[in-house]
Amino acid sequence: MHIVFSCVTSWQVIILKILKLLGFEVFYLHIDTSINQKRRMTIAEKLKKKNIFPLPIEFQKEIFPEASFSLCNIDPNEIAYKKNLEILPENILKKYCSLFSISDQKVKKLRLLVQDFIAFQQMNISGPVGIWARLNSKKKIIYISFQFKCFYNSDTGKNIFKIIIPLNIFKFVKNTFLKFILIFPRKKNIQQKSFEEKNQNYKIDDKKVAFILHKGLIFGSEKYKIYEKTQYYSDDINSPLNKNNILHLDYSDYPKPKGDICWFSIKDIKYSRTSVILKTMLGVLKTFYLVRSWKTFIGWILLINQYFNYEKYSSKIKKFKNLKIAIVDYEALCPKTLIFAFEKNNIKTVATQERFIHTFFNSFVNVTLDTYYACSEFAANYMKKSKYHDIKNIVPIGQYRSDYISLYKQKNIPKEISEARNIGKKIVIFLGYQSPNCWFDSYYKTILSWSAQLHFLENALKFSQNLKNTHVILRYKFLDWTNNLFFKDILNRIKNSENISLSDNYSEKYYSYKLCANADLIIAKHTSIADESLSYEIPVLFHEYTHNMKKIASEAFDYSPSGIMCYNFEELLEKSKSILFDNHSKIKDDISVLCKEIYHVQNKGNIKNQLNHKLENIIQLL
Repeated sequence: MHIVFSCVTSWQVIILKILKLLGFEVFYLHIDTSINQKRRMTIAEKLKKKNIFPLPIEFQKEIFPEASFSLCNIDPNEIAYKKNLEILPENILKKYCSLFSISDQKVKKLRLLVQDFIAFQQMNISGPVGIWARLNSKKKIIYISFQFKCFYNSDTGKNIFKIIIPLNIFKFVKNTFLKFILIFPRKKNIQQKSFEEKNQNYKIDDKKVAFILHKGLIFGSEKYKIYEKTQYYSDDINSPLNKNNILHLDYSDYPKPKGDICWFSIKDIKYSRTSVILKTMLGVLKTFYLVRSWKTFIGWILLINQYFNYEKYSSKIKKFKNLKIAIVDYEALCPKTLIFAFEKNNIKTVATQERFIHTFFNSFVNVTLDTYYACSEFAANYMKKSKYHDIKNIVPIGQYRSDYISLYKQKNIPKEISEARNIGKKIVIFLGYQSPNCWFDSYYKTILSWSAQLHFLENALKFSQNLKNTHVILRYKFLDWTNNLFFKDILNRIKNSENISLSDNYSEKYYSYKLCANADLIIAKHTSIADESLSYEIPVLFHEYTHNMKKIASEAFDYSPSGIMCYNFEELLEKSKSILFDNHSKIKDDISVLCKEIYHVQNKGNIKNQLNHKLENIIQLL
């Protein structure tokens, strides 16, 4: 028997120690992320001294396909959806539609709202626990949690027995009491005080277009700028899509970037708390009769909580009186209740597909919008048939960041590429994943663990040693993980090798795109830039294995029959040789055919201009 604690906080340490002293095999999944890193490390080290560790998924000899990464993100067996139907059967869910100002025929919107929450739980909690349960199928797994949200964990293993004691309910009751009964007025912060002032300075009442942002205008960080979110901006100063004419609303409480732009953090916009609380109380009274069992009770709790958020967003959004269109950044992460609030206020919602591979995910990426600009005709047709999307109008337009591949192909060639080419080297870009900073956050990871990272680096080095007439360039989104002493030896070996280097240029905009656009071959852990490169027939092989697992993204989509998925080093090496040195490479021919099938759009290229044109047409019609 294994006892697995979900999220460990300071007061739980003594419980884990006692159980260990009694002879039980005790593990945990997470250490509370709401506390600072120093305190998290202290808890982990205390438990380590007693031989209590996170689930050591990282150190398993082999993770079988049925107990792999796909259980967390891709969910091929639709386990999360089954949990969704279990707590809110269709006949009951329909009765909540009026609460959200949705017709019964659009009940799918609420289904996807619930799906978001359950899928998030599966990705972070029930997925990893399910992997461990399947790896230890002959043992009983006792899962212990003190959080109410764990009632929404999907059933990922028959040998998992859950003990959920929702002690955090007392904190919830306290906060609810303060919200619903006392209704204390909050101190106005600077941004709340300045709403009217901003209205005068930026003419907010005239704004027709809002850009709904997730963590600002840069993907990455100030140190590691991957790309800027400029795809919707028009250079025309009179256009409603000009950067200075757009209303920027950030839903992740991100600080305003530099520059004189109209910016609000949605969290800080003042609203009538009394009105929202009264509406929520009325919602409680109207829907409590739908509680028929424990399962439908937790479904009711979830939807009442989401209804409160919906009314709060609605109250805030109605302040922007002439807003007509909301352009959503990173559609998979935007709260559905915010999307519903825009719809309630007769504001059209629009987004562009961020990642081609998300087309095929069952649980995690669910889209509900008015207009969605898809990566390709293939992706659009697939999503039209999917129960995980509710979109009025899907328009194939292409992968918008692929414009950078076209822009930099055989232009702005990075020095590290030109120098290698000048001595007759073929250029191979290895695109990897970053790893967590702390050892206890690595244990339960599958593709992001320290061991998986080390394995990838070893593969890249071995590749460079096997193909002397190539130069391998390792490229990552971030390099913080390189400060970890765990990687010191392999990074030194790479540094002292001739045919391989770690790219560290993050001061130059879009540098990853410049590298990929001018590569002879890209070998990648699955990432969107690989799909963007493939769409311009730059050869890509996917590194679909770790030190203990095979098949990652291929569980969602395997790009058949191209054969670009590689499940071991020998396969990767042989296919690379064919692409790099065979003038009649079948793989190259297959990639060319594949690109025409899965990435095809009617008007390829210059996607930013296409987006501008299509959005301005929508605005004119509103």
